[in-house]
Amino acid sequence: MSEGLGLDRDRLLQIEEAALNAWPAPRQMILDGWLLRFAGGYTKRANSVNPRYPSSMSLVEKIAACEQLYAAQGLPCLFRCPEPVSPPALIDALVQAGFAGFEPTLTLGRVLERDHFQLVDGIRLMDTVDWIGLRAQLTGTPIAQWAMHRTILDCIVPGKALVGLFVDQQPVACGMAVLEGDLLGFFSILTAPGERRKGYGSMIMGALSAWGTARGAAFGYLQVEGDNDPALAMYAQMGFKLCYPYVYYKKVVGE
Repeated sequence: MSEGLGLDRDRLLQIEEAALNAWPAPRQMILDGWLLRFAGGYTKRANSVNPRYPSSMSLVEKIAACEQLYAAQGLPCLFRCPEPVSPPALIDALVQAGFAGFEPTLTLGRVLERDHFQLVDGIRLMDTVDWIGLRAQLTGTPIAQWAMHRTILDCIVPGKALVGLFVDQQPVACGMAVLEGDLLGFFSILTAPGERRKGYGSMIMGALSAWGTARGAAFGYLQVEGDNDPALAMYAQMGFKLCYPYVYYKKVVGE
């Protein structure tokens, strides 16, 4: 996944903004150009500091202010640092403040062409309640653990599609897409553990792409952990290439 798409910075910022909108936090604030997101600790993306705009505070002062705000919420202070908006001075300041990087993640993308995607039998467009129930079933977790996930889905403003794939009436996979302008984001692509390596993930992606391109989507993006080799291989086979990476930073304790 070393080969990139070579998109200009403005396009990368559009993708980054759309990705934030596609997975919103129920509570957030802007601190001197940085977006601070709070979701009770549910997922790192919805509970992190995200650099966005130029600022006037010193980095030392600003990082400390973020730590205080997250501590007041009983949450660890995590920084999510996408390459296009994270200059070396910011990374240096985080390291000097005792933060260390972890979980490098890749934002991948590809051009979408409407004629390339077809719906398959067994795909169902679902409402939020049923889709959350499906995810709970596929992961073998109690539905009560998905309350914040549902809250986040209800906070999404752009159009979204929640789909499930059923084989012989049994659920085998699910996924979500969020459409903003011509950008289609893919999220929560999940296949049941016993049903993997059967092409179901690709079928979900194709169904979501068909839904999006029918509504004007021209470019698809997704985010995947840098060490998730099976997912990276699948997405590379589907034509996805690197848009930009990002890294999380957290405070190092006891060193």
